Amino acid sequence: MSPTPPPLAAPRISPTRLLWSEVRAYPGRVIGAAAACCATAAGVGACLLLLLGAGLDNHPADSPEAAAAQGAQQIMGLLMSMLLLCAVLVTGSTVSLWTGQRLRQFAVLRALGTTAARLRLMVAADVARLALVSAAAGAATGALPLAALGRRLLIEQQLWPAGTSLPPPAQTWGACAAVCLGTGGIGVLAALLSVRAAGRVNAIDLLKDHESAPGLQRSRARLITGLSVALLFCAPLLPYMALAPLSTKERAAIPTVLAVLVIPTLAVLAPWIIPPLTRPLCAVLRVLDRRVGALAAAGLRATPARTAALAVPVLLAVGITACLLGAGATMGRATQQEVTSALRADAVISAEPGVRLPASPGPLSAATATPVIATKVTVPKPARKRSSASPKPVRAWGVDGRVLTRVLDLSAREGDLTKVTEGTFAAGATFADEAKWKIGQSVDLTLADGTTQRSTLVATYTRDLAFPRMILPRATALAHTPSPAADRIFLTGPSSAWPAAKGQTVASREDYARTFIRSRGDDLATRLIVAVVAAYALLAAANTSSLAQRDRVAQRAHLRALGLSRFQMVRCVLYEALGGGAVGAVLSGLVAVVCLVPLSVALGLGPLPAVDVPWTAGVLALAAVALGVPALMTAHPLLAVQRQFARRGQ
Repeated sequence: MSPTPPPLAAPRISPTRLLWSEVRAYPGRVIGAAAACCATAAGVGACLLLLLGAGLDNHPADSPEAAAAQGAQQIMGLLMSMLLLCAVLVTGSTVSLWTGQRLRQFAVLRALGTTAARLRLMVAADVARLALVSAAAGAATGALPLAALGRRLLIEQQLWPAGTSLPPPAQTWGACAAVCLGTGGIGVLAALLSVRAAGRVNAIDLLKDHESAPGLQRSRARLITGLSVALLFCAPLLPYMALAPLSTKERAAIPTVLAVLVIPTLAVLAPWIIPPLTRPLCAVLRVLDRRVGALAAAGLRATPARTAALAVPVLLAVGITACLLGAGATMGRATQQEVTSALRADAVISAEPGVRLPASPGPLSAATATPVIATKVTVPKPARKRSSASPKPVRAWGVDGRVLTRVLDLSAREGDLTKVTEGTFAAGATFADEAKWKIGQSVDLTLADGTTQRSTLVATYTRDLAFPRMILPRATALAHTPSPAADRIFLTGPSSAWPAAKGQTVASREDYARTFIRSRGDDLATRLIVAVVAAYALLAAANTSSLAQRDRVAQRAHLRALGLSRFQMVRCVLYEALGGGAVGAVLSGLVAVVCLVPLSVALGLGPLPAVDVPWTAGVLALAAVALGVPALMTAHPLLAVQRQFARRGQ
């Protein structure tokens, strides 16, 4: 008998060699994931440097520098959270698509004897190495320049503490190292599903078309996770937004929090959401373009993973833009409407920062001036909210009730605003509900000079969105406010009767309502966050669109051989790329409805919220460009049939 040959030993292929072979053979497949990690490290690194730099110096309490430092830290913290959310979703979809395109390679390794556990380890090591290298490049080349640019922009808007610089070199390099490690961890975490899919591949996959895209995974754990987040976190926020007594900033922040929860939930539930949305889109394509539309529709329905990978970046860009800017626009419209309804005076005199209005203006010949004294009041916290943190002072006006009602209608809910005299006060309905106050209740108020005075609540008013949360008697505000000055002066009579000085603005009732918008800091913070997140998501969309076209080479060659013309190929490529973007736009519209409609209803504007049309339309147009142009550049639909077939082996 001939001796039995020894069993074939599985070759030992290192993860480094596997990744290097992928880079050399298919560099385009690696660029998409690498660019996402590089952009993540640069953006998060810049935010972290600004966050650390804003807290370097100890500024005096209640100083402009301390307020600017706190504002800069809040802006950078929110921006970092948004970037991390985008990193998990975009990197996850990009890496999933990249891993799906490597299934044939994994099948070869499985046929040669590589175990599933070792294959999973190799894929995870691939992602970790790629994420660390690209993150290091992004942090080294982009974090510090972006941080310097952000600091300059914040200084111009007076949102950065004067004299404060970026962290020293030791902290800078430490922050960049932490960002690189964090980005690598995010990449591996986002690729866990792809790693599991790589371990499940078997040798029989060698017989399958290696250019077919993987289907979306409908696992029970994924469905339970998505539904749990929707029911436990998203659903409770809707009645809370509508019914809870919230301040203006808190109410405006809830749509952002809700968007941060809803967008990942939709991404997790994508296997169940994407196919139903694709069907009507495919029907529209068949109607618009009978031959080419049918081909594009077949491609969209047959490859839901590719459609989801194209839709997620658009969902992020358009959804975040619509929700953040829509919340601000809705609050602005509600504020303007409240001012228009409340104002009875003919004109309003206001002053620029650093300019003081007189607390007791002189008599006017043909008009009456009603000043409201700018002051602050600190109220005790309710017993159930006692904590070590001291309560913050709230903005208040000092004006007698009878005088105030002649120039403003604050719409009293309970009590009588004309009874605001010495020893009493009025409060906004939301603030009173939050503090659990009742009409006739006596409260110990800490006034601006630190004096504690017991006052009785005589009225609550509903128009507290655009106006201060408390109204004090004029004599009380003058006596207990250091260097008292008027916050506004309401003018009854012709506006020309007021002798306007430098730094003072005289606005009519209509002009004053139009200028009553969000503060410069809040508006800049929102638009900065939207711009950075949208740019990041659209960059990822461009990379994903290019990556998604690299597994369609043989299909395009066969379509050209079957008689499809060059311009028909152009339409087919655009239909597929823009079709995925259309699904993302529909999902972003769903996010905007869920987040903004409850806010609009709670503010009394009805079910139609305000939308920042220029920014939203601009991001939609950029999303179409980011998906269409890379798809055309990668697909080369204008090539001849022979060159299309020649590219199959590339």
